[in-house]
Amino acid sequence: MTGGGWKYAAASVIGTSHQGSSEGVCQDSHACQYLQQSSAFVAVVSDGAGSASHSQLGSRRTCDYIMERATDASAETILSRDFAVDVLDGLRQGLQELADASEQQLRDFACTMLVAVICGNRAAFWQIGDGAMCFRIRDSETFQYAFWPDKGEYANETSFVTQANAQQHLEFDLSDCEIVQLAVFSDGLERLALDFTKGEPHNGFFNGLFPYLSPFEAGHAVNISSQIAGFLGSERVTRRTDDDKTLILAALEL
Repeated sequence: MTGGGWKYAAASVIGTSHQGSSEGVCQDSHACQYLQQSSAFVAVVSDGAGSASHSQLGSRRTCDYIMERATDASAETILSRDFAVDVLDGLRQGLQELADASEQQLRDFACTMLVAVICGNRAAFWQIGDGAMCFRIRDSETFQYAFWPDKGEYANETSFVTQANAQQHLEFDLSDCEIVQLAVFSDGLERLALDFTKGEPHNGFFNGLFPYLSPFEAGHAVNISSQIAGFLGSERVTRRTDDDKTLILAALEL
């Protein structure tokens, strides 16, 4: 079955608050792919810290490095916590080398990390920082979340992969379940996708998006990626959030 039966689309869009800045760059990055070697669908989102001068490079390196490591991983290791910890250590080393080469500090590349690995009837989730991963399992009508966004002790505070104690902030979960729909998104979409009063996903938000993937065959739905970008940059969204926004949608052919 092409792409393991997974159809997916994704986009990262600059927030209106950053469009007027001198840098004018989107600090979010993403990557998603079905990996033949491990028969796993992998989705990665990273949100660069707004206060870090090179966070857009940190988020891009984070997504690329995790996908590179996942591509080389076996089905036996890709779902393990040991693999997640090892990847985090390698990522931090690579970011430190990047900082040294450019005569910057590691904190200048600060970014979050969200990773979903779905392999048959099992799924592993890793996360450092805010943003969220929501999913629906077969025969369920509601969405669940892997981890509630990490907001730290103060408003607008979260954790980053560049922190010295990053391992302590690494959340990991391995679940036995058949996931049929997955959404991974940065914190710019939290207020639209999550109900912070009830502490649960907004089912209506996701139910309004996934039907757009239905007509497509397994693999990357390029046209839907363009539509996601248009949605994220629309007035409907930007009037509620001025931050950078990333959204990955993935659905298993049923």
